[in-house]
Amino acid sequence: MEKQVFLFDIDGHKALGFDTGLDSRAFARAKFAQFITEPGFIVSFVGSNTSVNLWKAEGVVENSSMVVWGPPFSGESIDLLLHDSEKREEALAAIRRWIQAVLALGEKYHVPLWPCAALTGENQQDEIFFAPPDLAQLCLIAKETNLNNSRYVQPDLNGMNAAAFTAAAMLYQVFAGSPAFPAGDEIILYEDMREGNFLPIRLAVPGLHDKLAALIQKALIQNAKKGGLPDGRRLLEGFLGILRTDPTDPLSSFVSLISETDKLLIEKEKIKYLKTNNAAVKTRRFVKRNAALLLGSLAAVIIIVLAVNSVIKSRSALSTANMEPVQVIESYYNAFGKLDHPWMEACVINDAGKDDINMVMNLFIISKIRQAYEYSIQSSIISANEWLEAGGGRVNFQVFGVTDLRIAMSNEKQYWVEYTLWIPGEAGDEPETGQDSMTNRRTVEYLPPQSLPRTDFVTLEQKKGNWRISEIRRVSAD
Repeated sequence: MEKQVFLFDIDGHKALGFDTGLDSRAFARAKFAQFITEPGFIVSFVGSNTSVNLWKAEGVVENSSMVVWGPPFSGESIDLLLHDSEKREEALAAIRRWIQAVLALGEKYHVPLWPCAALTGENQQDEIFFAPPDLAQLCLIAKETNLNNSRYVQPDLNGMNAAAFTAAAMLYQVFAGSPAFPAGDEIILYEDMREGNFLPIRLAVPGLHDKLAALIQKALIQNAKKGGLPDGRRLLEGFLGILRTDPTDPLSSFVSLISETDKLLIEKEKIKYLKTNNAAVKTRRFVKRNAALLLGSLAAVIIIVLAVNSVIKSRSALSTANMEPVQVIESYYNAFGKLDHPWMEACVINDAGKDDINMVMNLFIISKIRQAYEYSIQSSIISANEWLEAGGGRVNFQVFGVTDLRIAMSNEKQYWVEYTLWIPGEAGDEPETGQDSMTNRRTVEYLPPQSLPRTDFVTLEQKKGNWRISEIRRVSAD
């Protein structure tokens, strides 16, 4: 940011310059001149009065590269404040003014939300400069700062909801000292944003002001695709109402001291949350990505239709008659490794285990599709029990299923079930390929699976004289 936007002298006076990084020929080829007519904004606060002035580029000068310049503005980029651990107080003050400026501009004006596109007035002056959106996009976001600034902008949100998300993400960075969404890959970063996959602020900053923590959490879990968005303006006003009670308040005034006992409890809860959430995210994304990869062809559609018809025909013949509760539980969990989702459905009522059954069904369909693609009579998925009995290690199959099943009775209808769920290697990992020297055919060697220790609290009911699982409550999923 320091190299892309700077104050410099031109014709004896100061100017604010945006370094395009292009030489004159590249500048002309890119038709960059058309992007310098869009205005930026300077929002100033004097007492209770707010004024908005346009900033317009006045020309282009060639230095080591082409620099777009306009009226001077002396200040510091908000993204530099956010990531300077010694300037957290200045960063909080800048966020206050940023929120005020966004509310003052309202929906009428379009401003870029990336922190690198906003300058806060020098010496803590009550001014905020927003760069012209296209100029910011081409001169700032195109640089190496892209990913760091993308952490603050949810791509599916618009208007005040988008601004509220950005404000919350900046506040999270300032109070926690780390980003809410730290992924090092842009695709995963946006996936985390859309799914609300982040450590809750109350666990990241124990003792944080309750209402402020609730507002940050609410703003960060917005999902445009799911609808029902909160009022973005009210979120911003809520932030401002808390933060500007006394604009000179330090960060520490928003964080209460908590006892050592509470600290230990929160740390324990944080560890448990991270383990449970990471396991759930990995499992969900593994199934989602593998299904999306293979469910696009005509062969896949045919396989699915045949599989569904087979399930429908077989369900009517499945029954848990004459089975004791423990037998029903054992057969349900053992069906994972067999990809026997029809039997799992026969063991339950009331949509119990719906996510498990869907996961097994998706893997069953994927295995059938792979068989169709590879003209194989053998499934590409092996049960975890078979894999362990064969010694574990690297295999030419994907490994899936339940092992180490332990069942303890709570009462006649309720049981504790502990087990290990094995899922194929990390989503996105590529299998190693080689050549069979005897057949000259391509071989595939998959990575060893991941183990996820789980504990379920299982409730059963009798329906028409047969024991069936009515609820599976996942107590832990590490």
